[in-house]
Amino acid sequence: MTSESAGSEPAAAGPPAGPVGSEPPARSRRAAAPPARWSPTLALGSAAGSVAVLLGFAALLARQDLLLLALPLAVGTVLPLLNRAQRAPEVRLSTGAATLFEGQSTTLSQQLYAPDAVDVIRLRTRLEGWIELPDGGQDLCAAAGPGEELTLRHRLAAPRWGRSRLGRVSMTVTAAHGLLQTRVSDPEMVSLATFPLRVGFSATDLVPAATGLVGAHRSRRIGEGVDPAGVRPFVAGDRLRRINWPVSLRTAELHVTATYSDRDTEVVLVLDTAAEVGRSPGPDAASNLDIAVRASASIAEHYLRNGDRVAVLDLGRAGRPVRPRTGQSHLFTIMDLLLDVRTAPVSQLTIGRALARISSRALVIVFSPLLSTEVAAEAAGLSRAGRSVLVVDTLPAEVALPEQAPWMELAWRMQLIERANLARALADHGVPVVPWLGAGSLDQVLAGLSRTSRAARVHR
Repeated sequence: MTSESAGSEPAAAGPPAGPVGSEPPARSRRAAAPPARWSPTLALGSAAGSVAVLLGFAALLARQDLLLLALPLAVGTVLPLLNRAQRAPEVRLSTGAATLFEGQSTTLSQQLYAPDAVDVIRLRTRLEGWIELPDGGQDLCAAAGPGEELTLRHRLAAPRWGRSRLGRVSMTVTAAHGLLQTRVSDPEMVSLATFPLRVGFSATDLVPAATGLVGAHRSRRIGEGVDPAGVRPFVAGDRLRRINWPVSLRTAELHVTATYSDRDTEVVLVLDTAAEVGRSPGPDAASNLDIAVRASASIAEHYLRNGDRVAVLDLGRAGRPVRPRTGQSHLFTIMDLLLDVRTAPVSQLTIGRALARISSRALVIVFSPLLSTEVAAEAAGLSRAGRSVLVVDTLPAEVALPEQAPWMELAWRMQLIERANLARALADHGVPVVPWLGAGSLDQVLAGLSRTSRAARVHR
């Protein structure tokens, strides 16, 4: 895949594995110089043929001038062959950083070592994934003397998240004044991880069901916390620092300030990866998978920083979920899973089994373009079972349709109508559908889900 460069390094919320470039640069190993197997070039064939023709005509016509013409040409052909290079050059690749964010760039260094003198070295580096060399470096030529080391540096850009590799450098080496050539291939590859660009996401601290005794969300239960819940008379066991002195002096009795306990919640991020719609040239344009991955990374970082437990479920790989945990190290695990998100067919049976294991008090956020009924049906089923579910619409605002299909535009309009019907059906089942707009996208929906959850508890 190729794409346009995203330009200079964008601002990000901080890489999950430390600052970019803090890891040791990725390198490929240098192997021993292989013995070169030289093959003749067209120039050698032309020179040898010219000498043979001149010598033949000189002998046939008894002409010494033709012999004198053939002699320097023969010497100029034989001497370079006698002094030809015996070993092929070596190449080693290294990158300035092993991890990047989308749109950032690093330095690719190609270190050449030529044991013997060669004329021209042509290098071609293979790129796999969403990386590119915008200022050259994938296919270049260089010359090297005996024992000379050359270091060629180029800018390596990563316009999209994912895992990438570069290497398998193939070299075409010309020696003996262009009379001989050999081809050398280095199978080593250098890996580069590009993390999704996370926006500064923030959301209201209202959650449908806060559990546990840690976290930053205010529960409806009285306990240790920072949000005041009122003033009550002092009882045995209350801490002295909770005494409300103004009220105690006014009433001549000890009173304490009650607080709501701070609790955490479990957030489950579900990614619908059944299809990919849209183009992915970089952070400025996105497919539905790009939107889902970037939104998941932002939401996961937000809730983990608030002490909540976050789980991730990729429906394309339902058998490999990320279990709910908390902490900075868990963010690394989530980001590592997001790097491997790919389109994969999913069945309703697989989706149902995977979603059935979600805790009944978890907040379930489904990222889906709503192009299939399977995910929508299971989301409605979770809502009917009493779970708090919301769907984040990941369909891009603009979708380029292929021009070669005459009925594609009409089919896409029908698909959009079906999408609208699915969204209305989900809303009827109590599952809100909201587009992803970054910070504050989910505030109103979370507040509504919290009120709904509170009302259900009172009703029971």
